[in-house]
Amino acid sequence: MYDAIEGIKKEIGSLNSISLKEIGENKKILNKTTALIVVDMVRGFYDIGPLASDRVERTISPIEKLNEDLTGCKKVFFIDSHTEESVEFNNYPPHCLENTAEEELISLIKSDDNTVLIKKNSINGFHAPKFKEWLDENSEIENFIVVGVCSNICVETFVITLKTYFNQFNMNKRIIVPMNSTETYELGNHNADLMNLMTFYKLKNNGIEVVKEIN
Repeated sequence: MYDAIEGIKKEIGSLNSISLKEIGENKKILNKTTALIVVDMVRGFYDIGPLASDRVERTISPIEKLNEDLTGCKKVFFIDSHTEESVEFNNYPPHCLENTAEEELISLIKSDDNTVLIKKNSINGFHAPKFKEWLDENSEIENFIVVGVCSNICVETFVITLKTYFNQFNMNKRIIVPMNSTETYELGNHNADLMNLMTFYKLKNNGIEVVKEIN
Protein backbone atom coordinates (compact mmCIF):
# COMPACT_ATOMS: atom_id res chain seq x y z
CA MET A 1 0.00 0.00 0.00
CA TYR A 2 2.81 2.42 0.91
CA ASP A 3 4.56 1.80 -2.41
CA ALA A 4 1.33 2.40 -4.31
CA ILE A 5 0.73 5.72 -2.58
CA GLU A 6 4.32 6.79 -3.17
CA GLY A 7 3.90 5.92 -6.85
CA ILE A 8 0.74 8.01 -7.07
CA LYS A 9 2.50 10.91 -5.33
CA LYS A 10 5.31 10.72 -7.87
CA GLU A 11 2.88 10.59 -10.80
CA ILE A 12 0.79 13.52 -9.61
CA GLY A 13 3.88 15.48 -8.55
CA SER A 14 5.28 15.23 -12.07
CA LEU A 15 2.30 16.96 -13.68
CA ASN A 16 3.04 20.22 -15.49
CA SER A 17 1.55 23.70 -15.48
CA ILE A 18 -0.01 25.07 -18.67
CA SER A 19 -0.59 28.56 -20.04
CA LEU A 20 -3.81 30.11 -21.27
CA LYS A 21 -2.22 30.27 -24.73
CA GLU A 22 -2.19 26.47 -24.74
CA ILE A 23 -5.96 26.57 -24.29
CA GLY A 24 -6.74 29.41 -26.70
CA GLU A 25 -4.02 30.83 -28.93
CA ASN A 26 -5.45 34.34 -28.66
CA LYS A 27 -7.99 36.19 -26.55
CA LYS A 28 -10.74 36.01 -29.18
CA ILE A 29 -10.49 32.23 -29.46
CA LEU A 30 -10.17 31.84 -25.68
CA ASN A 31 -13.30 33.89 -25.05
CA LYS A 32 -15.31 31.89 -27.58
CA THR A 33 -14.23 28.38 -26.64
CA THR A 34 -13.45 28.43 -22.90
CA ALA A 35 -15.58 28.53 -19.77
CA LEU A 36 -14.59 28.90 -16.13
CA ILE A 37 -16.58 26.82 -13.64
CA VAL A 38 -16.15 27.92 -10.01
CA VAL A 39 -17.50 25.42 -7.49
CA ASP A 40 -18.75 26.55 -4.08
CA MET A 41 -16.34 29.37 -3.31
CA VAL A 42 -18.74 30.53 -0.63
CA ARG A 43 -18.24 31.55 2.97
CA GLY A 44 -19.87 28.36 4.26
CA PHE A 45 -16.81 26.42 3.14
CA TYR A 46 -14.32 29.12 4.09
CA ASP A 47 -14.86 31.19 7.20
CA ILE A 48 -18.30 30.56 8.71
CA GLY A 49 -20.38 27.49 9.53
CA PRO A 50 -19.74 23.81 10.37
CA LEU A 51 -18.02 22.96 7.07
CA ALA A 52 -15.71 25.99 6.91
CA SER A 53 -12.02 25.23 6.38
CA ASP A 54 -9.05 27.57 6.45
CA ARG A 55 -7.41 25.42 3.75
CA VAL A 56 -9.71 27.13 1.25
CA GLU A 57 -7.71 30.33 1.70
CA ARG A 58 -4.83 28.97 -0.37
CA THR A 59 -7.10 28.70 -3.44
CA ILE A 60 -8.48 32.23 -3.31
CA SER A 61 -5.57 34.08 -4.91
CA PRO A 62 -5.09 31.70 -7.88
CA ILE A 63 -8.83 31.58 -8.53
CA GLU A 64 -9.05 35.37 -8.29
CA LYS A 65 -6.24 35.71 -10.84
CA LEU A 66 -7.70 33.10 -13.19
CA ASN A 67 -11.08 34.78 -12.96
CA GLU A 68 -9.52 38.09 -13.99
CA ASP A 69 -7.43 36.51 -16.76
CA LEU A 70 -10.58 34.94 -18.19
CA THR A 71 -12.55 38.16 -18.40
CA GLY A 72 -14.62 37.80 -21.56
CA CYS A 73 -15.12 34.05 -21.16
CA LYS A 74 -18.38 32.42 -20.12
CA LYS A 75 -18.47 31.56 -16.41
CA VAL A 76 -20.58 29.50 -14.05
CA PHE A 77 -20.34 30.05 -10.29
CA PHE A 78 -22.01 27.25 -8.34
CA ILE A 79 -23.50 28.33 -5.02
CA ASP A 80 -24.27 25.64 -2.44
CA SER A 81 -27.72 26.57 -1.14
CA HIS A 82 -30.11 24.49 0.95
CA THR A 83 -33.41 24.69 2.78
CA GLU A 84 -33.75 23.19 6.24
CA GLU A 85 -35.47 20.18 4.63
CA SER A 86 -32.49 19.32 2.41
CA VAL A 87 -32.06 15.54 2.18
CA GLU A 88 -28.30 16.10 1.94
CA PHE A 89 -28.34 16.88 5.66
CA ASN A 90 -28.73 13.15 6.27
CA ASN A 91 -25.05 12.91 5.35
CA TYR A 92 -23.64 16.34 6.18
CA PRO A 93 -24.38 18.82 8.97
CA PRO A 94 -26.73 21.66 8.01
CA HIS A 95 -24.76 24.19 5.97
CA CYS A 96 -25.13 26.95 3.40
CA LEU A 97 -28.77 27.58 4.25
CA GLU A 98 -30.47 29.89 1.77
CA ASN A 99 -30.51 33.58 2.64
CA THR A 100 -27.67 33.25 5.15
CA ALA A 101 -24.08 34.49 5.05
CA GLU A 102 -22.85 30.94 4.41
CA GLU A 103 -24.09 30.97 0.80
CA GLU A 104 -22.42 34.30 0.00
CA LEU A 105 -19.49 34.28 -2.41
CA ILE A 106 -16.07 34.84 -0.86
CA SER A 107 -15.60 38.58 -1.36
CA LEU A 108 -12.48 38.36 -3.58
CA ILE A 109 -14.21 36.02 -6.06
CA LYS A 110 -16.08 38.51 -8.24
CA SER A 111 -18.77 37.68 -10.76
CA ASP A 112 -18.98 39.74 -13.97
CA ASP A 113 -21.39 40.25 -16.86
CA ASN A 114 -20.51 36.83 -18.31
CA THR A 115 -21.16 34.97 -15.05
CA VAL A 116 -24.19 32.83 -14.34
CA LEU A 117 -24.78 32.09 -10.66
CA ILE A 118 -26.34 28.66 -10.18
CA LYS A 119 -27.58 27.49 -6.81
CA LYS A 120 -27.35 23.75 -6.16
CA ASN A 121 -29.01 21.49 -3.60
CA SER A 122 -26.59 18.56 -3.86
CA ILE A 123 -22.86 17.98 -3.98
CA ASN A 124 -23.07 17.65 -7.79
CA GLY A 125 -23.79 20.87 -9.63
CA PHE A 126 -24.32 19.02 -12.91
CA HIS A 127 -27.77 18.03 -11.66
CA ALA A 128 -28.90 21.60 -11.04
CA PRO A 129 -31.52 22.16 -13.79
CA LYS A 130 -30.14 25.60 -14.60
CA PHE A 131 -26.72 24.14 -15.39
CA LYS A 132 -28.05 21.76 -18.02
CA GLU A 133 -29.88 24.70 -19.62
CA TRP A 134 -26.62 26.69 -19.64
CA LEU A 135 -24.71 23.75 -21.12
CA ASP A 136 -27.22 23.36 -23.96
CA GLU A 137 -27.14 27.09 -24.66
CA ASN A 138 -23.32 27.15 -24.84
CA SER A 139 -22.53 24.16 -27.05
CA GLU A 140 -19.64 26.07 -28.64
CA ILE A 141 -17.59 25.75 -25.43
CA GLU A 142 -14.73 23.30 -25.93
CA ASN A 143 -12.66 23.90 -22.78
CA PHE A 144 -14.00 23.76 -19.23
CA ILE A 145 -11.66 24.99 -16.48
CA VAL A 146 -13.01 23.79 -13.13
CA VAL A 147 -11.85 25.18 -9.77
CA GLY A 148 -13.14 25.41 -6.22
CA VAL A 149 -14.08 23.15 -3.30
CA CYS A 150 -14.23 20.51 -2.12
CA SER A 151 -11.83 18.70 -4.44
CA ASN A 152 -12.95 15.18 -3.51
CA ILE A 153 -16.65 15.91 -3.16
CA CYS A 154 -18.30 18.69 -5.17
CA VAL A 155 -15.48 19.21 -7.69
CA GLU A 156 -14.93 15.49 -8.27
CA THR A 157 -18.58 14.55 -8.70
CA PHE A 158 -19.16 17.46 -11.07
CA VAL A 159 -16.19 16.89 -13.37
CA ILE A 160 -16.65 13.12 -13.54
CA THR A 161 -20.32 13.57 -14.42
CA LEU A 162 -19.50 16.25 -16.98
CA LYS A 163 -16.82 14.04 -18.56
CA THR A 164 -19.01 10.95 -18.70
CA TYR A 165 -21.87 13.00 -20.17
CA PHE A 166 -19.58 14.14 -22.98
CA ASN A 167 -18.29 10.59 -23.46
CA GLN A 168 -21.83 9.23 -23.76
CA PHE A 169 -22.47 11.49 -26.74
CA ASN A 170 -18.95 11.27 -28.23
CA MET A 171 -18.29 14.94 -27.54
CA ASN A 172 -14.54 15.54 -27.37
CA LYS A 173 -14.42 18.36 -24.83
CA ARG A 174 -11.46 19.35 -22.68
CA ILE A 175 -11.91 19.50 -18.89
CA ILE A 176 -9.01 21.05 -16.98
CA VAL A 177 -8.53 21.04 -13.19
CA PRO A 178 -5.60 23.13 -11.85
CA MET A 179 -4.48 21.63 -8.55
CA ASN A 180 -3.54 24.97 -6.99
CA SER A 181 -7.14 26.13 -7.39
CA THR A 182 -9.03 23.32 -5.68
CA GLU A 183 -8.93 22.16 -2.06
CA THR A 184 -10.68 20.09 0.57
CA TYR A 185 -10.95 20.08 4.36
CA GLU A 186 -9.05 18.37 7.19
CA LEU A 187 -11.15 16.54 9.78
CA GLY A 188 -10.48 13.28 11.64
CA ASN A 189 -9.85 10.44 9.18
CA HIS A 190 -10.53 12.83 6.31
CA ASN A 191 -6.89 13.67 5.61
CA ALA A 192 -6.96 16.55 3.16
CA ASP A 193 -3.62 15.85 1.49
CA LEU A 194 -4.53 12.19 0.93
CA MET A 195 -8.01 13.07 -0.35
CA ASN A 196 -6.53 15.58 -2.80
CA LEU A 197 -3.94 13.08 -4.00
CA MET A 198 -6.44 10.29 -4.63
CA THR A 199 -8.90 12.69 -6.28
CA PHE A 200 -6.35 14.09 -8.72
CA TYR A 201 -5.22 10.54 -9.54
CA LYS A 202 -8.81 9.41 -10.15
CA LEU A 203 -9.60 12.43 -12.31
CA LYS A 204 -6.47 11.97 -14.39
CA ASN A 205 -7.29 8.31 -15.01
CA ASN A 206 -10.77 9.26 -16.18
CA GLY A 207 -9.64 11.68 -18.87
CA ILE A 208 -9.66 14.91 -16.87
CA GLU A 209 -6.63 17.10 -17.56
CA VAL A 210 -5.10 17.70 -14.14
CA VAL A 211 -2.36 20.36 -14.10
CA LYS A 212 -0.32 22.10 -11.42
CA GLU A 213 -1.65 25.52 -12.36
CA ILE A 214 -2.74 27.67 -15.28
CA ASN A 215 -0.61 30.74 -15.86
